[in-house]
Amino acid sequence: MSSLLSWDSFDAYLFDIDGTLLHCTDAVHYFAFCNVLSKFTGTSLNLEGVTTHGNTDVGILRDAFALAGVPEESWRPYLPELCEQMHLYVEHHKTDLCANVLPAIREVLVHLRERKALLSIATGNLERIGKQKLTAAGLLDFFPLGAWSDAFEYRIDVFRQAVEQITDVKGQRARILAVGDTPADIVAAHENGLPILAVATGIYSYDELAAVNPAFCISSFADVMDASRDGRF
Repeated sequence: MSSLLSWDSFDAYLFDIDGTLLHCTDAVHYFAFCNVLSKFTGTSLNLEGVTTHGNTDVGILRDAFALAGVPEESWRPYLPELCEQMHLYVEHHKTDLCANVLPAIREVLVHLRERKALLSIATGNLERIGKQKLTAAGLLDFFPLGAWSDAFEYRIDVFRQAVEQITDVKGQRARILAVGDTPADIVAAHENGLPILAVATGIYSYDELAAVNPAFCISSFADVMDASRDGRF
């Protein structure tokens, strides 16, 4: 860790959304999945037994269909339509979104922007759904770039696209730090040669995240901002 830049001295940052920037206390996104799965199969389906945290929206659909015993060849050709139905569901229920910004996030984003860092999203959310959440939280304007799961089933590929977007703007020598709250974020960062700051504001504990060897591991950005002001981080 001592050989790394300080957490706020990178040229660009890739932020996950859920559990990292904000926490949605509603179930709009969840019911978008249930609605699509149930309509397609003609039977009531939900996400029970499906790993959602650290997954992508496309990956969640894949895993839910697999768990329900739906052959891949029967749903795969309709994936664009399924995603569109999810978009429309969330957009129709956008006034029900309750996106709570996590502690000190707004202060962190302002701080990094003032340092001229380029801020990007790297998330498992479909783009139109992720942007609805960021809009509801008042955070969308912080992020001129974003990589989403519309074209990708795996987080590693989402991160790769985010890196490509940043290097197109900042060049190949840009120093990039990923920020996420799940082991899957850490693995995706490692696979793309990125250091990552893991923050335990999602469902995973500090110890669970630290065990996957992120470059930085913190309990909350509130602690980081306090420590930064004191010169301790």
